[in-house]
Amino acid sequence: MKRFWFGIVLLTMILTPGCSQVNLNVVSGKESEQNQTVPTVAIPSPTITASPTHMPTQTQTAFLPSTLFPSATLRPSATASLTPDPNLTFYGPGPVLAPILMYHRVLNYASGSEYVVTTEQFKRQIQWLLEQGYQTISVADLVEAVRVGKLLPHKPIILTFDDGYRDVYQNAYPILQAAGYTATMYLIEKSLNEGGNLNDAIIEELSQAGWEFGNHSATHAYLPDSKNLEEEVCTSRTRLIEKYGLPFDSFAYPYAAKDEKSIQAVIDCGYTSGAGNGSFTIHGEERLFFLSRREIKSYFDMQRFITTVTDVR
Repeated sequence: MKRFWFGIVLLTMILTPGCSQVNLNVVSGKESEQNQTVPTVAIPSPTITASPTHMPTQTQTAFLPSTLFPSATLRPSATASLTPDPNLTFYGPGPVLAPILMYHRVLNYASGSEYVVTTEQFKRQIQWLLEQGYQTISVADLVEAVRVGKLLPHKPIILTFDDGYRDVYQNAYPILQAAGYTATMYLIEKSLNEGGNLNDAIIEELSQAGWEFGNHSATHAYLPDSKNLEEEVCTSRTRLIEKYGLPFDSFAYPYAAKDEKSIQAVIDCGYTSGAGNGSFTIHGEERLFFLSRREIKSYFDMQRFITTVTDVR
């Protein structure tokens, strides 16, 4: 019996340390699981946090510049800087500096008329313009620049000829063509194909060469006293457009004479500009229907011509 109880006690003593060791191992296992759980939970946590945190930031960063681009491209300076042609400058919208010269006739001899320059005079004048870096534009170019903005040469100038004389084609055209220049000619509708005036074939040739054509009325009537503004300003334009297939968007007032009725007639008939005379070289929207042109007279020497071109106002 003593041996039996002694065996029980001994077995109890053996089992007790084993249980303690197992308990330690369990505790140690829990601590290990806890230690493993912390990084396990922590790893996905930043991943989950990173996804919502970083994605919107990247999206916003991507859209911010695209939001700014439209306003940047609307700036004239940005548009001008994008042009590949270094010879062009963005003008307007608003006032544009561009002298407009007005001629009538170019002959090989001095006629005694102040409205006639000689071929030699004209050649010297064009040579000077070329040397100074002037480049010709059309009246339509100027109107577009004033109204909405347009790329133009650095030093734009407009050369206009009134009445449609054939000697302009014979004497001025070759000089302008050699310089790479074009011009604007205002035609008297009912004088075409007659006498010393342009004919259809010449108008076609000049148009193909880049010349612009405008209307100078049906009969060169003095508009403030005219009883037939509709015929002089509107109907004549319709016939010219139908005959030549050109826009005829500009009207030159005969004798540079105008009043409120004649200017309103030009506007109502669909023209985009009207040409008169005057001393201004800066043209704004308020002057588009009486553009200021500086007339070149036969008695101008080169210094007078240079002053006429370069005097800014």
